[in-house]
Amino acid sequence: MESKFLKLKQGNVWTSNNSVKRGRMEIIAEILLFCDQQKAKTSIMYRTNLNYVQLQSQLKFLTAQGMLSYNMGKYATTEKGYRFLELFLGLYDILNT
Repeated sequence: MESKFLKLKQGNVWTSNNSVKRGRMEIIAEILLFCDQQKAKTSIMYRTNLNYVQLQSQLKFLTAQGMLSYNMGKYATTEKGYRFLELFLGLYDILNT
């Protein structure tokens, strides 16, 4: 599973086609994937290409669900967040093979 995470971090597989809009699940997966180490809000916003209002909404949702932890102004993916990524990658593989 770690090799799949590494492959996704090197290039977002599900967002490779610029003409297709990302869904909420893809955005959540991108945030969780990027926050494998503690990240500041600004770096998450730029990396995931979200505006501030969208980012605030997603971070609030993910922390409320326990998929992201917040500590000293930084966000990090929790075990529950990694579980979401595993399930998301499994579904993505099923749908695209």
